[in-house]
Amino acid sequence: MNANSIDNPFTRLMLVYTLWTLGGALAGSLFEVYFYNSGMSIAEIYLADAFWFVAALVMVPLFRGFRARDFMLAGICLATMSVSVLYLFQGAWTAAAFRLLLGMTHLLFWAPFNIMFYEFRKDNHATMGAIYYSVGPVISLITPAFAGILAATLGFQTLYLLAIASFAITFAAAALFVENRKYEYGFDASLKSILGLRSLIFMEGFGAAVITSVSLPTMLLLYLSKPEEFGIFTSLVTAFALVASILAARLSDKEKKRRSFLLPVAACFGIAAIFAGISPSVSFFFIGFGLVNFFSRIFFPLQLALAVDNSLSLTETMVGREYMLNLGRLAGTLLGFFIIAFSDIRMALIIQGAILLIYVPLFERKKKKLQSH
Repeated sequence: MNANSIDNPFTRLMLVYTLWTLGGALAGSLFEVYFYNSGMSIAEIYLADAFWFVAALVMVPLFRGFRARDFMLAGICLATMSVSVLYLFQGAWTAAAFRLLLGMTHLLFWAPFNIMFYEFRKDNHATMGAIYYSVGPVISLITPAFAGILAATLGFQTLYLLAIASFAITFAAAALFVENRKYEYGFDASLKSILGLRSLIFMEGFGAAVITSVSLPTMLLLYLSKPEEFGIFTSLVTAFALVASILAARLSDKEKKRRSFLLPVAACFGIAAIFAGISPSVSFFFIGFGLVNFFSRIFFPLQLALAVDNSLSLTETMVGREYMLNLGRLAGTLLGFFIIAFSDIRMALIIQGAILLIYVPLFERKKKKLQSH
């Protein structure tokens, strides 16, 4: 069967993922600027992001297994509900509600997607991970700018209605195309399955993920607060990331040595975040933001591949990874909020960049327990 044919299960899965990413970009790419213009402070927006990471910590221990299509459809429904909250209601509480509902999809959508993705692509983990992570940048070349212009001209309600329609299409595609595979896991076994990786995954969430998904978009409000400017800037900096992840991941798969790529990339990632934090102007921030995008798009696929390389049970590894990743994200976001409360968003980003540099000695301490190091 042709790997690119619509009859191919991997192609179908990637179609659903692409539609999901498009819906998420329409719904969330202007999250910060929407609530900033609604009267929320930078600190309040930052704290609202903490709700993004709470749900997975509560949900993972509640289940002992799932059917992939059923879980993914439930995740798409919750994503649709999250945007519907923004469409139907106003007020600061909707920021937390949006993030909380969206956070439930970390288990419901992402765990089954990750498992099936690597089941379909058992070899060349990092290269497949790079394709996985390149879908977002490709969509982000256009979508945030489009969303910003649409919100500025027709209003945010029109944008959110479009996002709801996009998720409805995603739901239909998932119902048609995703196989309803059954997976089982135990919570304790899931954490044991990532025994040598737990601190590295926690650090990925605590430093890298918080930098890219919370701190940088929030700091952009210091320079740009109009939706069209915010969206266009976000689209432009994505251009830094497109080629880097696939190129580096292919090299890593060829060599089968993650360490030689992960460690310098993690160091450069942290330094780029510090540079963005100390940027005196929007032009320097653009460079820092772009460099973070560049190095993060190399870092995340390699870190994901490392988990797959060391997996004895793909299901338990992916579930355990989601738990530790969100624990790190929550801790990192709360730390960032407290730093902002006593200083500002710049200092939060600088400290998070410095924390990410700890990944290098931490990996060195763990490397004897890991394959592909």
